[in-house]
Amino acid sequence: MNIQQLRYVVAIANSGTFREAAEKMFVSQPSLSISVRDLEKELGFKIFSRTSSGTFLTRRGMEFYDKAQSLVKGFDSFEHLYLQADDGEVEFSISSQHYDFLPPLITEFSQQFPEYPKFRLFESTTVQILDEVAQGHSELGIIYLNNRNTKGIMQKLDKLRLEVVDLIPFQTHIYIRKGHPLAQKSEIELADLAGLPTVRFTQEKDEYLYYSENFFDTSDSSVTFDVTDRATLNGILERTDAYATGSGFLDSESVHGITVIPFKEGKGNRMVYVKREDNELSQCAQDFIQVMEGYFAKKKG
Repeated sequence: MNIQQLRYVVAIANSGTFREAAEKMFVSQPSLSISVRDLEKELGFKIFSRTSSGTFLTRRGMEFYDKAQSLVKGFDSFEHLYLQADDGEVEFSISSQHYDFLPPLITEFSQQFPEYPKFRLFESTTVQILDEVAQGHSELGIIYLNNRNTKGIMQKLDKLRLEVVDLIPFQTHIYIRKGHPLAQKSEIELADLAGLPTVRFTQEKDEYLYYSENFFDTSDSSVTFDVTDRATLNGILERTDAYATGSGFLDSESVHGITVIPFKEGKGNRMVYVKREDNELSQCAQDFIQVMEGYFAKKKG
């Protein structure tokens, strides 16, 4: 048994067919089939049941797949932490919740530090952001904390051995289209939002409320649109009377039809970044933090 055979099992189970798995793994289908057959012979049981309608995990195969998936994921993280690319170039990576300030921030960083040619930004769910940093795929993760989510998030950070660094306190803002009935208000209260549809970013299924990117509970909205990217969220806001919650750091150059209005009950938020406790940040990460702190210092002013 070897790690490559485990990768094959995971790929087949996720794809549903040997052919698709072979294409994804860049190997011939016969080679993949032989490798899995040898593994099944070594184990003494069938991992897959092969039928005319597809490939399915057997009962024991399901148990094996669960353990193989964890091992492959752990090995990949270990490999990522300790092995450098052959060309010696390092890709700097950050993970973040969905924020409109990211495009101007990244652009400014790239202009100030052109010596870093490879930059990866991974916008995802809160759980995946924290896992990305803990596993070493990203050096930094950008999230927010407030009275509603701090306890739960901090418990997760302790388990993952991550630490938090504050960037800036901010007030919750309501994102709406410029022609919205509430657009002329200088401040929005919770009662103003009663009965309105809302747009929010999708999180992990069945995860806790404190992982949400919403700054307050919007579950009583008349209609809820769950989306996975900022462009779709802004597109729905521009075309409906829906609202979204956010930090208020709006990038006016890329978002033209949206306005942000302070939320009266929305004080006490903190924009933060997370990093691994035992990890010394690269020079690239330190330079990015410098640019990020400068960006938010301007916002304070």
